[in-house]
Amino acid sequence: MREVARLLLPSVRWDTLRGIAAVWPTVERALDAGVGGFVLDNIPARAAAELTQRIRDRADEAPLLVVDPTMLAETSSGEAGFSLPPLAAVAAIRDTHAVRRAARATARAVRRFGGNMMLAPSGDVVGAPRTDAFGADPGAVALAVAEWIDAAQAEGVLCCAGGFPGAGRVASVERSIPVVQAAEDALYATDLVPFRAAIDAGVAAISLAVASYPSLDRTAAAAPFSARVINRVLRGELGFDGLVIADGGLLDARAGRPVPVCDLASAGVDLVVRSARLDVELRALLDAVEHGRLHRERVHDASSRRRTRAELAGAPLPLTMVPHTDDADWLEELAERTIAVIRGRAVHIEAPIELAVVGARPDEVSRLVAAVGDGVGEAGGDASDVRHISVPSVASRSAVVVVAADDSRSSEWRSRAAVDLAAFCAHARRARRDVAVVWCGHPDATPQPVDADLVIACWSSSGAMLRASGRWLMRRL
Repeated sequence: MREVARLLLPSVRWDTLRGIAAVWPTVERALDAGVGGFVLDNIPARAAAELTQRIRDRADEAPLLVVDPTMLAETSSGEAGFSLPPLAAVAAIRDTHAVRRAARATARAVRRFGGNMMLAPSGDVVGAPRTDAFGADPGAVALAVAEWIDAAQAEGVLCCAGGFPGAGRVASVERSIPVVQAAEDALYATDLVPFRAAIDAGVAAISLAVASYPSLDRTAAAAPFSARVINRVLRGELGFDGLVIADGGLLDARAGRPVPVCDLASAGVDLVVRSARLDVELRALLDAVEHGRLHRERVHDASSRRRTRAELAGAPLPLTMVPHTDDADWLEELAERTIAVIRGRAVHIEAPIELAVVGARPDEVSRLVAAVGDGVGEAGGDASDVRHISVPSVASRSAVVVVAADDSRSSEWRSRAAVDLAAFCAHARRARRDVAVVWCGHPDATPQPVDADLVIACWSSSGAMLRASGRWLMRRL
């Protein structure tokens, strides 16, 4: 029963040494089984374009080829020149046109990559500062989500908004399924607002948060296993008729064990992405259908939804398409616009520019320094004038620049990074030097206090955002 296999979208994991030759046999077996498509993870752009064309030629139905936009960033293996500022940074400038253009640029990049669906935008209304979501105001998040979906899907790329019914209240966890204790009224008044807007905008798919919501389902089942969350709230009350998606890989990681895919499908999930054990999961689904634990009508409905949405998606674009250059230039401008002054005054910076790095892994330091140097060069300076230091010189009168990387791995890491930053600033003061801090994270997450003359936030440690910081420093200081 090939319709059963349509429920699964396994990941294609790239082999850097053997390339397509290594992954194609696995892809071909999955296509023979009848899977509904693939999630493309960490694949170089040109290889992805070739691989997805082979998948389209081989598939018996239009496949869904899903891309996480963060995989397009130049710091991973995406196409050079494309790097979108974090969603929080885009939202912070309060420009609806910027949100729409960022969505269109991302959609075109996804299509050049060979994809036809993106795992975006986030519909989370966040509590703690996060850079991967539009913000903390339900109305502003809803507006940004709707504009993103409308613009991206007009470019032929389906959107998947997540994570329903609202993962903004979920703290960072790795080995557990968190419980969101918010009252039902609070969820409807805040967390569900962006998803209403997404549905009104015609979003193709909604992904489920890996968390449980007892106020919506008294059994405290995690949302992907909750028929009440999916059928009563999402489909019944909100009227969503698109694809409901669960992340099988994330569920396995959070639960600490393989999760039963047939239970997801029975609850109302249409697609399980990043399924890691295709043969086992397919056999379990077939057994569930055979023994009546998974109704054939449920499988047919899911398969029909998948086919209808896949046929609506646009064809891939050539990698050499001219608007790619226009998008890249505009995204560089957007990155510089999003640089936020947290506090302080203008300082004097002149060559040679002494730059220190705190909070980053040792293997990342040279990349961070080079990115800032590239930005200095793009603004008319000399990239070679940026010199990495560990101790500020007493001879220079120029302000010393400190890049503070927000790795966000743990509260312990953040505490240690804050201590290192404070120690360096104190050392610079003893050398009678002004200090300019470039915080590579959310402005609201800046360590406090920081004894610096100027603190700016560039939202992330991506190459594009650090280059934007270099340009910002040169053009304004």
